Amino acid sequence: MDILLNAANAALHVAHGLRRDVEVGLLLLGPPDPPRFVRLESFRLRNFQPDIRSNAALVRLALKDASRIERETSPGVFGSKAGFEEALDRLGPAFVYLREGGKDIRDAILPADATFVLSDNQDLTAAEDRSVLDRGAVPVGLGPIPLHTDHAIALVNNELDRRNV
Repeated sequence: MDILLNAANAALHVAHGLRRDVEVGLLLLGPPDPPRFVRLESFRLRNFQPDIRSNAALVRLALKDASRIERETSPGVFGSKAGFEEALDRLGPAFVYLREGGKDIRDAILPADATFVLSDNQDLTAAEDRSVLDRGAVPVGLGPIPLHTDHAIALVNNELDRRNV
């Protein structure tokens, strides 16, 4: 959970507030009742703080009593039971796949309004990898050294901000 919350913080937070044009999808595949999907809409979030303990309470609420139908459990926080492919379908349609060995992001042509797909401390399975690539994802890398998920997100945001200046 900490890895996911740190990733959400990296995607959503700037120095004095939240990015208002970001949507984060957190897919939890571990016990006790997988799969669970939590979606955060930054422009609607009201109580998302820089510390992960406060945010953990928001995510726990979204995980409680999840059904296949997505429901908003607090402003901007949505929970449901959804697997990997369904989560991609909800977030797409344009994808950028962050993976080791991908084309350098600084040289890549990225689709507008793309969903960035990356894993936590475990690589995607072969089936998940195929599923992302079958959706036309652009595979990109961030450099020669493997990074923590939240650090990768910070670098991507920096690259996107640089392009939009």
